[in-house]
Amino acid sequence: MAEKKGGMLNASARDGVQYRKATILQMILGSANNGCGIVFYLLMMYASYIGTEGYGIVTGLVGGILMAMRIFDGVTDALIATAFEKMSPKLPKVRIFLVSGWLLASLGVILMYDWAAGKFKGVAGVIVFIIVYVVYIMGYTINGMGGGTIGIMITNDPTQRPMIGLLSTMFSYLTPMLLTNVMAFLILPRHNNQYDMACLAEACWLYVALSGFFMLLCCIGVRKVDVPEMYEALAVNDADKPKEGKKKSGITFKDIMAVLKDNKETQMYMLTCISDKFAQQIGSQSVITTLMSGVLIGSYTAAAMIGNVTMIVGLGFAFFGGIFVARYGAKKSTTVWSWASIALGVISIVYCVILGPKGMSKIGVMGVPLIIYCILQIGFTATKMVLTTTGNAMRADVVDYELERSGNYFPAVLAGVYNFIDKLITSVSSLIAGFCIMAIGYVNTVPQMGDKPTWPILIMGIAVTFGLPIIGWLINVICMKHYSLDKERMVQVAKNVAEKKKKAQAQQG
Repeated sequence: MAEKKGGMLNASARDGVQYRKATILQMILGSANNGCGIVFYLLMMYASYIGTEGYGIVTGLVGGILMAMRIFDGVTDALIATAFEKMSPKLPKVRIFLVSGWLLASLGVILMYDWAAGKFKGVAGVIVFIIVYVVYIMGYTINGMGGGTIGIMITNDPTQRPMIGLLSTMFSYLTPMLLTNVMAFLILPRHNNQYDMACLAEACWLYVALSGFFMLLCCIGVRKVDVPEMYEALAVNDADKPKEGKKKSGITFKDIMAVLKDNKETQMYMLTCISDKFAQQIGSQSVITTLMSGVLIGSYTAAAMIGNVTMIVGLGFAFFGGIFVARYGAKKSTTVWSWASIALGVISIVYCVILGPKGMSKIGVMGVPLIIYCILQIGFTATKMVLTTTGNAMRADVVDYELERSGNYFPAVLAGVYNFIDKLITSVSSLIAGFCIMAIGYVNTVPQMGDKPTWPILIMGIAVTFGLPIIGWLINVICMKHYSLDKERMVQVAKNVAEKKKKAQAQQG
């Protein structure tokens, strides 16, 4: 009867568990650092341009450097995650990581896009480009490690976690929409629609300011959860009975490896999210988006307007998607919305092929082709938003499951392990994007608006933009067949964790 009485809006009464809740304002502000990370991520999409224009590095070599930096980025995730867990819980760890990481990342990108750009060529250009990239990576990783723990810490209520995921998704999609418009309508027109050094330097300062604003909002939102009690591991560990009632001395490398080696649910979660990100990162590389928006559609302005419409309508659908996740859980939601995304991806490919390389320009003007394309993009964007929401909810579920399974509560370490594997695999995205455009003739240059649309450009554009994500969503469906943390199982996890905490408190008292 309690389940019926509680309903969706009162999970504690429904499930018989006293969940940790957050206010709406806490959830909104706490999700803001996701916007900070997205701003830096978007800025670094132009790394291939600044590498070629500002440091004289050929396109293929830039791709290789970006791949190597991505691998290095993954290594730093694991190291910084361990440092986060070992930092004294008496300190406001999240806020320290947020602020210090932002300062370092800002220094790195300002050096890359402005202060050092155009001043070094040849070997010196390669060395300087790598050094400033490393500075950026260290800062971005530190900031992201602090922000990556917030959605897990701020609430464990199964009806609120999808809302955290939805808010994070909104920052992830509204921020690019804002910056895409700024670039298309404000910055690019002042630079003859060319991604030259002056254009990228101007964009850099704006991006840094916006990222700092998001970071400060997040610091305000987490002040009530950035406290020592949140960082304690579960004292009772069923796998280690002699140590019941004792506090864990700290996270060890063995603990970190066990997350990957012994936790099948973590493995399925990581494979699901990594496959999606792998496809999306290749498709979101600026050289690929330029093929679609600048060369085929032939108008950054039109592409930006399409993005505005699809984003706004897509967010409305994403809200209902969040309700779907809250009701049915992350596992079922991932399966259902992956199939929906696959269907829309296939239809989009067929539509673009029917239009052909010259016909794609019809999307850039008002008419039936534009309307059809907008409808497809609305659906495509909405399903991707829902899958992002399910991914955020799934990460929190996996952290709670690991707490039940091993007694370890280390959201930062789990985030670090995930990020390491994610970046190790997706490190090839920039390199693949570089080889993709080289395969269609861009060897010593990069795509720019005004280039002649051809069938090779169309095939490459839709293969990367729609084809690769379809493969990622098929992997999602397969992974969910081996993932056990459905809605009912997570209720039991919450109950087991609550019982163990009570037992530990009784033994310590």
